[in-house]
Amino acid sequence: MSIILKGLSVSRGICIGKAILINKDDINYVPSYIKKTQVKSETKRFLKSLVSIKEDYKKSRDKIKNNLPMVKLMETQLFFIEDQNFQTHIIDMIEKDLYTANWAIAIEFKNIKKSFDDIKDKYIKERLIDIKQIVLSLLDLLQLNKKENIYSKISLENKLIITDEITPKDIIDIYQKQGSGVITSHGSKSSHSAILSKSLSLPMIVKAESSKEVIRDNDDIIMDLDNQIVIVNPDQFEIAYYKSIQLHRNSLQKSLRKVLKKKSLTDDGIKINIMSNLELSDEVNFLNNDCDGVGLFRTEYLYMNRNDLPSEEEQMSVYRKVFKAMNNKPVTLRTLDIGSDKEVSENIKVGDIAKNPALGLRGIRYSLTEKNIFQTQIKAMLRAGYNNSLRILIPMITSLNEIMKTKELINNAMLELKKERKRFTNKYDLGIMIEVPACALQADELSKHVNFMSIGTNDLVQYTLAIDRIDDEVSSLYDPTNPAVLSLIKKVIESCNKSSIDVTVCGEMAGEKSYTKLLLGLGLKSFSMHPQAIPEVKDIILNSNINKIKRKINAILKSNDRLQREKLIRGL
Repeated sequence: MSIILKGLSVSRGICIGKAILINKDDINYVPSYIKKTQVKSETKRFLKSLVSIKEDYKKSRDKIKNNLPMVKLMETQLFFIEDQNFQTHIIDMIEKDLYTANWAIAIEFKNIKKSFDDIKDKYIKERLIDIKQIVLSLLDLLQLNKKENIYSKISLENKLIITDEITPKDIIDIYQKQGSGVITSHGSKSSHSAILSKSLSLPMIVKAESSKEVIRDNDDIIMDLDNQIVIVNPDQFEIAYYKSIQLHRNSLQKSLRKVLKKKSLTDDGIKINIMSNLELSDEVNFLNNDCDGVGLFRTEYLYMNRNDLPSEEEQMSVYRKVFKAMNNKPVTLRTLDIGSDKEVSENIKVGDIAKNPALGLRGIRYSLTEKNIFQTQIKAMLRAGYNNSLRILIPMITSLNEIMKTKELINNAMLELKKERKRFTNKYDLGIMIEVPACALQADELSKHVNFMSIGTNDLVQYTLAIDRIDDEVSSLYDPTNPAVLSLIKKVIESCNKSSIDVTVCGEMAGEKSYTKLLLGLGLKSFSMHPQAIPEVKDIILNSNINKIKRKINAILKSNDRLQREKLIRGL
């Protein structure tokens, strides 16, 4: 009988394969000592292991040298390895207490872990996971004086790796050796390893508790990333079912390649723009000229999982890469949006830990507080936008005053660039995110002061319905079809049409094929979504008759019954 384990998916899709267990010894807190005569050799053994692991990390970093954010991520891990305090504490314990290097490292990690106990900040808490992963790699290297990492001598091709913890270096090794996917019993969706696996399109599920206890080598495994589950030893019916889904998706993708080459026109001849959401600059390589531009580039990932701020030059380099790949198509760069479920390093935070991050200092509120960080980013955007089609998107707007202050700071950034004699564009479109009901309700007035609007349905639903979308206890109440939400979306679209400016939906609704016709019926003519969602959504658009759909929209807006609304939406 099959066993189902729940976890957190880092990406989407279905992966089927054989399990291979990687047993990284957990941190052993059993005391072990050396003799006085062994101090010199034990210290040498410790320092030699540090040199080896640094070399391994640098080699792994070089394999992804074209992925600048990921290189920075690897360098963050190197900072810990090279930390003088860490090294000094270990050597002191070897020399003064006669601890083995393994025991000294375990004790040092225990002290580090203790210092994390009282920290409430989620981002800082999760960095302990990254530290533990490095410590485990170091201990693994010390064990029996290993010179090679655990993945070097085993075949990973078409295998699903099952382990407790995993480092970014491990992810690169697995990817290079053609492993099919990764399942960990611990970890976090925002860890270095998770972000890297997503960037490399390597399927990964974290926090699949008991996976190491339940799964054995060569067990048949199905990773259902869409539903965030792992099926261990599925029966023949489950295997047949998931293989049929895989076959269907593969054949659908092949047939949809033809769709991607067609113009984005509805059945009744209305042009619809289909754009992509990007989180990392490398994702632009998967677009293959199949979209009308980048509708949302989430720049906060440049600031995450690092100990310093990205420089103007670094940011400009990343943005230019996206512009170059898009070949004069519009690219929408959203300014730094931190807070809520997007955590960044402590060194760029302001004030105390927010009691409710979703309602705290996030989006433009942060940027208007930390003007220097904001202006550095704007300067990088303006420079990258030279001879390109730049659109700057401002998140978390709630008032006209915020828009005016933003324009003032952009003008200041331009003056600085002129003084510095740097090339930049003074032709750009300025847009605002519609995430807060207050902003949606003022759309008539605000639309006169910007060039476009982007509706972030994820937050708009959350703020309209007062529901934390990542809280399991109320997640069932999260309903994008609620009449209040749909009315706000409709109002924003109508306001933009009156002011003759573009409006796009860039939230998850845009990429959900079940909502495509609904959004068309509300008057939407521009969608922005994850690149993987484009083929199916575009296929629906090409086969939609907007005039016919609009006749059925009022019934949906008037329905107060969720099941009835969903039935009406399916009937569009």
